Amino acid sequence: MTLSTVFDELSAFIEERLGEWSVPGLTVAVLHDGATAERGLGVAHAETGCPVRADTLFQIGSITKVFTATVAMQLMEGGKLDLDAPVIQYLPDLKLADDHAQRTITMRHLLTHTSGLEGDYFADFGWGDDALARYVASLQSIRQWTQPGQLWSYCNSGFNLAGRVIEVLEQKPYEQVVKERIFEPLGMSRSTFFAHEAITFPVSVGHSYDPVSGAGPTIARPYPIPRTSNPAGGIISTVGDLLRFAALHLQGGQAGERRLLDSVSVEAMQRPQVKAANFADAYGIGWALRTPGGHRLVEHGGSTNGFQAQLVLVPEQRFAIAILTNSSRGTTAIRAIEEWALARYCGIALEQPAGIRLAPAQLARVTGHYRRPNVEIQVRAENAHIVLESSMQHPLTGEQTKLPPIVAQPISVNEFLVTEGDYAGMRVDFIVGEDERPRFMRFAGRLAEPVDETTRRQA
Repeated sequence: MTLSTVFDELSAFIEERLGEWSVPGLTVAVLHDGATAERGLGVAHAETGCPVRADTLFQIGSITKVFTATVAMQLMEGGKLDLDAPVIQYLPDLKLADDHAQRTITMRHLLTHTSGLEGDYFADFGWGDDALARYVASLQSIRQWTQPGQLWSYCNSGFNLAGRVIEVLEQKPYEQVVKERIFEPLGMSRSTFFAHEAITFPVSVGHSYDPVSGAGPTIARPYPIPRTSNPAGGIISTVGDLLRFAALHLQGGQAGERRLLDSVSVEAMQRPQVKAANFADAYGIGWALRTPGGHRLVEHGGSTNGFQAQLVLVPEQRFAIAILTNSSRGTTAIRAIEEWALARYCGIALEQPAGIRLAPAQLARVTGHYRRPNVEIQVRAENAHIVLESSMQHPLTGEQTKLPPIVAQPISVNEFLVTEGDYAGMRVDFIVGEDERPRFMRFAGRLAEPVDETTRRQA
């Protein structure tokens, strides 16, 4: 059966369900054995009704991290960068809150989320070319949660720091380096980091839905993320451009007649570097890695204000799918489309681990109040599950939000699987000390620590 025939079936599957997914619009594109197909569905702007085209620009969020990692590997190949040398070798003025971390954090730590830095630090230092340098100069104000290499924890600030290393080594703004080294050679002519460039093309805005009532959509404002976070999540792109980037990583670093990356580097990026806790089976260099049923998936998602995105590669089948949505609740659509496409194109079933039953005392052991910057989480036991009740301040907008309860069933003594709602399929795990009491809870890859009631009331 041809790519176009299956893609028509995929498009029909999406059209039938788009209205159920709280997603105004999306684009989807598939690459299989060198052939591609792209489609836009729904509207790019809920107020104007402007339709989504296949070449409409969306924010891709943290898929940008793979671009940052790709450039780092290019610099390593060129002899400019050692992934295992302390970053302070390239940034001698680097100041961090923890002296040991300051002296020992490497690019490998940054590119694999093992630096131990507070991850969601989105300080805005304007739109000048010095924004990232000023951001890095402020990193001494954020917490060092764990020592470098000690624990995996999703870290946007680490990738921003890596972007600054790239700037210094190339003596150019980070965005210009990515444009010259990736966008231009791959023909990603519409991809950009800047709203003032995106606006000259068909472009979507993000949309928000109330997490409790589901009311919406409303236009997500502001549109751009701070320039300081561009290395972690700033690219605005199309599904077609994303497939050009995916092809680079499916073809061993080859782009037409030009080699942008050595095949050894491509393989290293897709090789497990560290177990990625509840985020994926493992994390490579820039890529998240899963192996459902023994099949190797190389992927990354993205989330910004009103956008959700996903890029998945199946290297052994020369397959890739890119999905871009303009909704804060786009994960439901992405999960359904991804599952359909992987099953139909690749014969891969995305099955969740079976639940187990824990004794009441084992459930009670992980209950309590947990905190990370701008997030409060209450964990309670209910029947044979745990329930997370969270309130958070949005890191980009400052909006305070109370999330609906999140139900998670145990799949091991210290790991739980979310069973319903927008977060279905995500996992929560608890890192315990010698006394078997939780030192940290980890959800969406982020660490939160237990807070006793006295401390909480004083805060």
